[in-house]
Amino acid sequence: MSRLFIILLGCIIVACTQADDINQPNVIVIFVDDMGYGDLSCYGSELIKTPRLDRMAEEGARFTDFYAAASICTPSRAALLTGSYPQRAGLYMGINPKRPQHKHLGLHPDEETIPELLREVGYATLAIGKWHLGTDRVFNPLNHGFDEYFGMPHNFLHSPEIWDGYEVVQKKGNLARITGLYTDRVLDFIERKKDEPFFIYLAHTYPHGPLVPNPKFKGKSEAGKYGDVIEELDWSTGAILDKLDALGLAENTLVLFTSDNGAVPTFVEKYNSSGPLTGSKYTSWEGGQREPFIAYWPGRIPAGQVVDELATTMDILPTVVELAGAELPENEIDGKDIWPLLSGEEGAVSPYELFYFYNNDHLQALRWQDWKIHFPRTKEMVPWWQKNRARVELDGAFLVNLEEDPAEVVNVAEQHPEVVKKMLQMAEEGREKFGDFQRRGTLQRETGDSREL
Repeated sequence: MSRLFIILLGCIIVACTQADDINQPNVIVIFVDDMGYGDLSCYGSELIKTPRLDRMAEEGARFTDFYAAASICTPSRAALLTGSYPQRAGLYMGINPKRPQHKHLGLHPDEETIPELLREVGYATLAIGKWHLGTDRVFNPLNHGFDEYFGMPHNFLHSPEIWDGYEVVQKKGNLARITGLYTDRVLDFIERKKDEPFFIYLAHTYPHGPLVPNPKFKGKSEAGKYGDVIEELDWSTGAILDKLDALGLAENTLVLFTSDNGAVPTFVEKYNSSGPLTGSKYTSWEGGQREPFIAYWPGRIPAGQVVDELATTMDILPTVVELAGAELPENEIDGKDIWPLLSGEEGAVSPYELFYFYNNDHLQALRWQDWKIHFPRTKEMVPWWQKNRARVELDGAFLVNLEEDPAEVVNVAEQHPEVVKKMLQMAEEGREKFGDFQRRGTLQRETGDSREL
C-alpha cells in the first residue's frame, strides 16, 4: 500500500468523521393542548391507552419533573418558541382575539424563535395547528420563522377557522378530522423535505375542548371523549414515527412530545388527569404546569431513561439550536441546554437553581431544589381565569417538599423557617427581573402590538 494511498484514506476518514459530527438533526416538537401529567399510560393512566407514546418512552427518555412555563396557552407557547419566561418575552397574558384589548396583541417581531434561528443554518420549517400568538398579519407564523403554516390558529370557540399561510381556507374546521388533517400535512412535509434538515412544530388542537372524536376513535378509551382524542394523538405520533422509519430518517431525527399546560378541572376531577399532582390548567399548583415529556432519538438518546431532574419547555430552544449548529438569540433567554440530560451523560443534573411559577403578571410560587413555596395571595391578585379555581387565596407562605409531597398537601413552612426566608429572598430577585402583580420588571421586553409596529 503506497504512502500516498494511506494519506488519502486518512483524509477521507477524517472528512467522514467531521461530516458525522456536523450532521444537522431533524427536529419535531409535538405540543398538545391541555393534557395532564397523568393522561398517558406511561405516566400512570389506567383509562387511556397510549401504546405508541409508551413505546417512544421505552425507546427514549421520559422526564418526571418537566414543566411548561405557564399554566395557560399563550404564554406557554411564547416560552417554548423563544426560550424565555413569558414575562421576559412580553407575552405573559392569555390572549383572546374576541376581546378588544387583546385583538392587536401578539408575539413581538423582535423575539427570536426556534425556526428563525434554525432557518439561518439551512432548515426547512413548518408550523401546524394552534398558534395563539397573535391574529394580525405581523404575528402570523410565516413572519416568525416558519416557511409553511397550516392550522386552526385559535381555540375553536375563539374562532373555528383553518388557515393555510395567510389565507383562511375553511371558515369552520371539522374537529372530528382535525388531528388526521394535521398529521397528513406533517407526513407530506417530511416526504418533501427528507433530503434537507427540517424543523416541525406540531401544536395539536386537542385535547382542548370542545371534543369531537374521530369516528375511528370514538368510544375506544375509558375516559370518554377526552380519552378518545388522546388515543388519536397517540396514533398520530405513531404515524409520524413510522414515516421517519420508512424514509430512513429516524436515526437523524429528534422527536419531543409534551403539553402546553395541565388538563382543565373537569377532566382532572373526572379522569384523574393530573395523576398524583394537585391542581389543573389555570393554576400554579403542580398539576397546572408539570407535564409529560418524552424525548426520542434512536442511537443518540439511550433507551429506557427515566430522568428525575427539573427541565422546562424553555430548554427546547437552546438544546435544539446547539445540536443544529445555529446561533443562540441575541436577546437574553432563560432556557438551558439539556442535552446532557437527554443523552444520559453520567452525573448530569438539572441546570436550574430556581424555577418561577408566574400566572399572568403575578409571581405565585418558586421551586428551589425539591422545595416549592407558594406566596400569599388574594383573589384581587390572581388573573381572571384562576379566580374560581380551588385553593386560590393563601393567607401565608405555603411550603412543600415535592419529593415527599408531590400533591402539595402539607404546609411545612413553620417547620422550616430558614428555607422560607431564603426562598422569599430568591423571589425578590425574580420580581426585580420579571415583575409581579402591578409591578414591572427590569428585564421585561415589549408585548407585540400591531397598532405600533
